[in-house]
Amino acid sequence: MKRLIPVVLFFAMILSSGLYAQTPGVDLDIKKLEKGDIQVFKEEYSTVGEGKKMRVVGMMLIDAPPAELWDVLVDWDAMGPYVSGLDYYKTVHRIEPVGKDSGQSLIEGKLSIAFFTVLYTLDVRFDRSRFRQEWTMVDKETAETCRKSGIGISDKSGTIKDIQGYEYIEPYGDGSRSMYFYAPIVETAVPLPGFVERAVSKSTLKGYMEGVRKMVAEKKAGKK
Repeated sequence: MKRLIPVVLFFAMILSSGLYAQTPGVDLDIKKLEKGDIQVFKEEYSTVGEGKKMRVVGMMLIDAPPAELWDVLVDWDAMGPYVSGLDYYKTVHRIEPVGKDSGQSLIEGKLSIAFFTVLYTLDVRFDRSRFRQEWTMVDKETAETCRKSGIGISDKSGTIKDIQGYEYIEPYGDGSRSMYFYAPIVETAVPLPGFVERAVSKSTLKGYMEGVRKMVAEKKAGKK
């Protein structure tokens, strides 16, 4: 029964989240999770105009307890070398320092994929009490307001209309491992070529999750 608890909590948190109104069809394979496979579920939304809005939800077991994994997830600035296509994440402003319970930061990201370079800034909220992070993209008006206040925020790329998402952790089994959930939504302003869309999806979900796993492994190896 312990193996079913994270899945039940996953559905409960998805349904209670204000960011999402629907839940994608999920056919969870525990055997694949135990092997370390990332399971990905995708759902597309209709949008106004020619763009496309897509949500992908990834689930993965990581060989670290929740508190240890959390310490990796809050370090966005270290992710660049671990994710294919991600030039960097860098914190441009801390609205509220990430403390024992909460925090909020403005984090700039840059992706270089195929012939596209994507630049954006995320408003990331940290909730350590639930091992949960949520983010939305900073819009043009907010960016201009920040710049007037002396906060250096770049304008987003024209190919991206909106980004939002969340990630969170649940203990698995005896608590020595964690079930990691990562669910970004990327809405493009125009349709992207299929190969670019696949590259973006790989970098923003599977590539990111694999990067998290690599960071955890390196951190654990450094302790030995």
